[in-house]
Amino acid sequence: MLLTKEQIIQHLETIHEHKMANDIFVPVLKKMSLKGVKFTGGTTEYGIDIEYYELTQPDNNRSYVGVQFKKGNLTYSSRGTKGTVKEVKNQAEEAFDKEIHDLEGRSLGYIGRFIVAVTGEINEQARTYIGRARQKGNDRRIDYWDGERLAEYIIDYWMSEFIEYFGINLSEEDEEEENYEIVNEEYLLENFKELIKKCIKVKSTVSGFEFDLLTSLAKLEVIDQYNGGVPFSEFLIEIEKTEDYIEHELRNLISTLNFIEPEDENRLYLNSHAKNLTTLLETIICELQDAEEDTEDAYELFIGVLNS
Repeated sequence: MLLTKEQIIQHLETIHEHKMANDIFVPVLKKMSLKGVKFTGGTTEYGIDIEYYELTQPDNNRSYVGVQFKKGNLTYSSRGTKGTVKEVKNQAEEAFDKEIHDLEGRSLGYIGRFIVAVTGEINEQARTYIGRARQKGNDRRIDYWDGERLAEYIIDYWMSEFIEYFGINLSEEDEEEENYEIVNEEYLLENFKELIKKCIKVKSTVSGFEFDLLTSLAKLEVIDQYNGGVPFSEFLIEIEKTEDYIEHELRNLISTLNFIEPEDENRLYLNSHAKNLTTLLETIICELQDAEEDTEDAYELFIGVLNS
């Protein structure tokens, strides 16, 4: 494969929907040997961007198909605003009313199948709601092509043309793919939701400055590997403050909240619920190592998810 599906979708979303339909998917569908493929995009075309027909067996009657292209996800909304499922449902109902004059067969036909094609995703709620547009008869169908399917069609039928159309430099695309980060804030929030939630609860019980003290102590424990307790002098150097300056906050974290435990007069370590901060930072480092990514980004990710 010369491009990933994600890369193909990213390029598709850089052009207008009508241009996507006319310049890319008209030739793609023709390469798939579909019949009568033509671009019909426009405000007067009942929301249909591409039209083609299928031959029903055994009598070879024409069954017309209309395809509408949209960028992004298709989401549910009770309002008919742009990009919502209700808007598409209304357009599907209009599409089924479109008259198609078959000059060759001297007959009048109608759209029998409506396809919603989006570069993103279509959730099940949206699919169910759109399906209620089937009010013209049991033969009226609404189907869905999501971004992954659109990318598959391009990979299977039009990859070299796609690369030429966008003037893609494959070496640059490969470099971007190599630089893609697996372990990012989105990944951590999805996979370690409960642990992050526990840490954020700790954050909600202290002041911003006190939380900075806790995260700095976690960094020293994990990244600088002071496992037996962080030397108080190193802690002061890390936060760049004097002992007098943090006296009030430190007393609250130690005596009132028990978030910091003094190992002895000269060493500190996180305690109680604040220990979750150490666990989270250790987890992020392990995930980066498993993904063979740079662990230097661990603390930045750590702070990022805590501020999400």
